[in-house]
Amino acid sequence: MDFNDWGALIAICVAGAISPGPSLVVIISISSKFGRKAGFLSAAGHGLAVFIYAITTAVSISFLSDVTNSFFFFVKLAGALLLLWMGASMMISASNANNDTKNPKFPKNLWFAFRNGFLIGILNPKIAAFFASLFSQFVEPTQGFSISLIMAGIAGLIDMTAYCLAALISNTLLVKYLFLNYAHIRDYVFGSLLIILALSVIQDSF
Repeated sequence: MDFNDWGALIAICVAGAISPGPSLVVIISISSKFGRKAGFLSAAGHGLAVFIYAITTAVSISFLSDVTNSFFFFVKLAGALLLLWMGASMMISASNANNDTKNPKFPKNLWFAFRNGFLIGILNPKIAAFFASLFSQFVEPTQGFSISLIMAGIAGLIDMTAYCLAALISNTLLVKYLFLNYAHIRDYVFGSLLIILALSVIQDSF
């Protein structure tokens, strides 16, 4: 790969990372509700999922480009069920909202944030398809593992950085004030979006 190829790869990865989708909704929701650290952890989990897809594709394009339709079906279905669960949880949280939302209690263990960020990334077949089509334009048959590792590392780092920025923005004073004082509206909106996305994925699957 020459300099132009690396530049094109980075530009496409940036475009993919900043495109709106369920991952952005989930990470902004986690960050605004549980704090900046939780947002960073969810971004790191999502970045890890992207890295796994990227390194798998870079090492063996055929693994994802020739994957069976049944594999994509089950991944899409699992991802849709995850979105439904997250959306329903937000709706329930909104319906149970009370005065404590202005002073939310932060859980001691933020592992759930990393887990949710990873799951929303790894159960998204569009990410697999994205890297299968993207890396097929750059991966060479004689390419060494170190180059593949760098390519995957760049993709994962760009993704994590983009979502860390989203977590930072969602924790600015104005946004945080709006989210905390209208937490029930936030959860209703984000929950509805995730449920709609889940239902659209299920409809597309069948």
